Amino acid sequence: MQCSISECKSKAIQTVQISFRETRNLCKEHFELFQNKDKKHTTNFTKASNFK
Repeated sequence: MQCSISECKSKAIQTVQISFRETRNLCKEHFELFQNKDKKHTTNFTKASNFK
């Protein structure tokens, strides 16, 4: 089974449900991107005078 992403020619490892009616077969790389889509990246602000 091949990855459902049109440019990708890799072998699919997981089938995921994208929406209510749509499912896709994703390779390892695209599956990891799909899993991390909701992660929030927080920033840490520091004063320049704190660096040594």
